[in-house]
Amino acid sequence: MKILCLGEVLIDMLSQGAAPKDGNIPAMKPFQPYAGGAPANVAVAVAQLGGESAMVSKVGDDTFGAFLKEMLEHYKVNTDFVWTTQEGNTALAFVNLDADGERSFDFYVDNAAHKHISEQDLSTIDCDKNTMLHFCSGSISGPELIPGSEFILNKAKENGMMVCLDINYRPAFWDDTANAPSRIDEAAKKVSVLKASREELAELYGEENADTKVQQWLDSGVKVVLVTDGGEPIHYITKSFSGTLASPKMDVKDTTAAGDSFIGGFLYFLSTKVKSADDFDAWAENFENVSEATEFAIRCGAYTVTQYGAFSALPTQANIAK
Repeated sequence: MKILCLGEVLIDMLSQGAAPKDGNIPAMKPFQPYAGGAPANVAVAVAQLGGESAMVSKVGDDTFGAFLKEMLEHYKVNTDFVWTTQEGNTALAFVNLDADGERSFDFYVDNAAHKHISEQDLSTIDCDKNTMLHFCSGSISGPELIPGSEFILNKAKENGMMVCLDINYRPAFWDDTANAPSRIDEAAKKVSVLKASREELAELYGEENADTKVQQWLDSGVKVVLVTDGGEPIHYITKSFSGTLASPKMDVKDTTAAGDSFIGGFLYFLSTKVKSADDFDAWAENFENVSEATEFAIRCGAYTVTQYGAFSALPTQANIAK
């Protein structure tokens, strides 16, 4: 199966080492630009593993936009649906790493190019049962994004496509964070596979309500829910069964794309086992199938935290084999 990844492709400005010292003059750490953006990371993760992926996004008519298209093509991601616009600039994310490789973000996304993806743009994309659509909650985070996202989600449903949502909640993306729980809940009811972190579920719905919310999504038709928890065990849940798999202890350097590597690995593995959305329901009812896919995804994420950056940190089959 092919995998379409909808949403932002942006520049991750990743902090490097310690701030330079020049007497008593204040200084910041230097920042190195990397290609990134959660949906774009997933597209690259799939391609790196040998799958077929395409990015659906917009970049600015600027140096950063040209660089991002070049990088996607370098990693063999189809860019037929990465449009260039003069209406907005390519988005930037400044990522500061602490001593444990954990991140804090400053986003520069006002009037970002990817917010100008229109229904007219998306109408050019063929949707069929041999294609999966992947997106993150950033694609429903503001009023300018919602019409296009709803259009492609409805088109996917009409054509029997499988859809995956990675919540990947970034408050700075949202026009009003008070809208996030309900919008994400509505989007979740339209997908087949959903990934969330335990922290996101607690922030959006309350820790005491997290398990209830997962069950509601399963009752609405979601087939597989994957819940990550940092370095703690991963939970996979369906209506018929659930399971837990431990994450290996790694030498963590940078967690920037770890979650994207995980879900990209899961979708890639799934794409090699089912030929169309029609096959997925039966596949997802088998405990061994879901467990095996989750274990593969965990290895992808575990490799990624040992590398710096986003695209460059995503594993190949050879990396996973080691």
